[in-house]
Amino acid sequence: MIPGAAPIHVAGRFWRMLAPRWSHQPLSGEGAARHGGRYNAPGTPALYMSEAFTMAVAEYEQDLGIRPGMLCAYDVEAGGILDLTDPATLAALGTTPADLAAPWKQIALIERGRPPTWDLAGRLIEAGAIGVRVPSTRAAGANLVLWRWNTALGARVAALDPLGDLPRSPRSWEP
Repeated sequence: MIPGAAPIHVAGRFWRMLAPRWSHQPLSGEGAARHGGRYNAPGTPALYMSEAFTMAVAEYEQDLGIRPGMLCAYDVEAGGILDLTDPATLAALGTTPADLAAPWKQIALIERGRPPTWDLAGRLIEAGAIGVRVPSTRAAGANLVLWRWNTALGARVAALDPLGDLPRSPRSWEP
């Protein structure tokens, strides 16, 4: 791992909004890989989850506030998580809250640059981090971003669907 940056263990309930079209794959990080996200460059799968369901909705809606979505709960257990809400961890990583809050979409999509969080994530992934706990830019609280899950060396993540309500195929949404 990174010298001076002590990983934490997280365990508990997390939340994620799913686009209905992709809700048959609640454990997929391919949407994030396809488009990139604040903490993953395009081509890098990531699973973004929130510590509270209200944050999951705020993160999903972004500035639009009109997208339909499905709220899904997850049970997560993971070691190897770096807590980027901790000032000491940020200092050890040589990054700042301003780097984390940089307008990644503007930098990546309009300026055609690399947001500082992509380079940070790349370093952490290369160093063996499972994921990061990060401050939300949309609501008070923190999110969990995983780069490795449900593999021998990754986090354990289970989508909770006790009544079998999640669709089993993309055809569920066809007329």
